Amino acid sequence: MEHSDNIYLDNLRRLICEAAGCEAKSPADLYTLVAFIENRTRETIGLTTVKRMWQYGGLSSKPRQSTLNVMARSIGYRNYDDFCEHYGDCTPSSDIVLGESIKVSDLKSGDRLMLRWNPGREIVVECLGNSTFRVLKSEGSKLHADDTFQAAIFALGHSALLSNVIHEDSSWPLYEIGQQGGLTLIRQLTSRGE
Repeated sequence: MEHSDNIYLDNLRRLICEAAGCEAKSPADLYTLVAFIENRTRETIGLTTVKRMWQYGGLSSKPRQSTLNVMARSIGYRNYDDFCEHYGDCTPSSDIVLGESIKVSDLKSGDRLMLRWNPGREIVVECLGNSTFRVLKSEGSKLHADDTFQAAIFALGHSALLSNVIHEDSSWPLYEIGQQGGLTLIRQLTSRGE
């Protein structure tokens, strides 16, 4: 199967970056990708190979099938052909979310999270229990301090759907944050928010 110079490779790189929680735009990101692939597959792809695969610094070359296979295995596929079969001839409309995430069911009452998304939005929220959160601090967002909402999960690189939002004197059945590129930061804070 010949898939290396098309949408398949672009999708593979994008999904690996999402799963690794980086954008492949800095040397630190490239080291993160090398470590992520090795941790997931127990196989090593060198830093120079990763630079070529992500065309970092103008480097590029036709990837080896063995390299593509390791990359595909890092996000749960048997090999690159299996990945390509899954994706068919178009960009998928659904997929497994593999990157960093926080499930609300794993939080306790009093736990605090910092969430960021573009352009320049940030909130700090406190878990109240029963999948409910109260906004403690808000910068650039339509959500304000003391607003409440419910959520099930927050995943890096994906938007978050908030339900049953109580905002000042109004309620919103559903509110989406991170529509432009998803959440850019998800951080669990200490109880004091530091």
